[in-house]
Amino acid sequence: MKSLKLRKGYALYMLLALVLFSCGNKLTEGRIVNKFYEPPRHYNVSEYDVALKMPIVRSRYDDEDYVFIVGNIIKGDTIIERFEVTHKTYDSFSIGDWIEFEH
Repeated sequence: MKSLKLRKGYALYMLLALVLFSCGNKLTEGRIVNKFYEPPRHYNVSEYDVALKMPIVRSRYDDEDYVFIVGNIIKGDTIIERFEVTHKTYDSFSIGDWIEFEH
């Protein structure tokens, strides 16, 4: 019974990983509709540790991000996506500028 639960948990984990990793950006170009800076931050995450069979709190660090929100129309659908860019790229573009990304 424990083996079946373990296999189900593993299958669910792999399915979730597949979905998350297949969610890349659809846009290769578009207009910058917003841009903002996210400063670095520390935060805590509560997780359940299966081995210890108890909840634990882990400290996490998220470094700074320079973000563009880019929009474009593809096949009649409006697509808006978030792109993290370098500081240099961030400073080189303004809201309303057209940008192309390399894939």
